[in-house]
Amino acid sequence: MEQAYFEMQWPRDNLFLSGFAHEIMNYRYHWHASEYELNILLHGSQEFCIGTETHILEEDDVLLINPGTGHASFAPQANTRALVVHFSASVFKPFVKKGYTFRFGSCLSTTQNRYEPAYNRIRFYAGQIFHAMAENGPYSRLTAKASLELLLVTLCTMFNPEMVKNPDEEDQEHQETIRQLIRYMEEHYKEKISLEDLARFSQYNRTYVSTLFKNTIGINFHEYLTRIRFQKALLELSTTSKNLTEIAIGNGFPDLKSFNARFRETLHRTPAQYRSQLSPERVFHESSRNYISLQDRILKGKLAEYLRLPDKSS
Repeated sequence: MEQAYFEMQWPRDNLFLSGFAHEIMNYRYHWHASEYELNILLHGSQEFCIGTETHILEEDDVLLINPGTGHASFAPQANTRALVVHFSASVFKPFVKKGYTFRFGSCLSTTQNRYEPAYNRIRFYAGQIFHAMAENGPYSRLTAKASLELLLVTLCTMFNPEMVKNPDEEDQEHQETIRQLIRYMEEHYKEKISLEDLARFSQYNRTYVSTLFKNTIGINFHEYLTRIRFQKALLELSTTSKNLTEIAIGNGFPDLKSFNARFRETLHRTPAQYRSQLSPERVFHESSRNYISLQDRILKGKLAEYLRLPDKSS
């Protein structure tokens, strides 16, 4: 059966759009440097960790994640499904000052506001985008882009975005330097890495490397390195029988204490507590997702519901 995953691109507008529906499994810690992520819970209950905050999402809840924000989600129960839409941060370029972007701090539905018009509209436009991409008809691209634009209007007019400084768009030489630095960190994250190491590797001075990294990526090099280490350690915790100290040291943390501290800060529990919650049959590798079928009964039912644009607040 065809999986519920689609992509569309408009290179001239520097716009990338993707949508998928999947079953939530174990925690997958990640972040998107230049994309927004819209998450709509179709069925079940979802624990979502964003930065250092944790939110419990119920059926039909909506959550928008800003670019560069570390996040992870976990399903306390089986058969939990979500619809996800990713879109490029560049979509807001025409509406902000050069060098700035929008950050949304309030696009998170709760029991009290879940069916207010703003969230009904978001589910409607996300449903339109997904339906257009899945249909792949002669007007699918037009429908998907138009629906995305209306989704953006809803976000901008009903959720009071804050205009914030965007990581700099450096010239091609600087972008290549950053790519090399990131590649170096991803290859050596298990080792001790300092700014001096990055400076020697790139043949730039320490201050320049620090400034370039912060201005281009949006977070400092140490936080980026820690995110990589945590991401890899979380995967090993889920997929191996290694003890906690082995996992911590083996993924670049100086000791178990620092790994525990990061785990508590991000996921609000200890590694041992999380490991005890895992079901082996519901653990997926970080590079894969459990995409559901386009014919999935829950997905089809929810799309039909969202596309009716109900206003349950009236």
